[in-house]
Amino acid sequence: MFAGFIREIDSVGRVVIPMQIRKELGLVEYGSKVELFSDGKQIIVKKAVNNCVFCKAESELIEFEGKFICASCLEKLKG
Repeated sequence: MFAGFIREIDSVGRVVIPMQIRKELGLVEYGSKVELFSDGKQIIVKKAVNNCVFCKAESELIEFEGKFICASCLEKLKG
């Protein structure tokens, strides 16, 4: 469901995402991450999803030094 909110940008460029939207996206924990995009006319804020740095898979991920790799790519690297 679309909900429109108007928020001001503070003196250091921050905008608060309303709690209702954060709850809908599951972004209620401190440190939750979002991706920001721009097409020149609008800003798109999207919930960040962990994915493999090689193939972009989103399942069976293993974290190593802040990066994620899927089981399939890990096996390829081992071989």
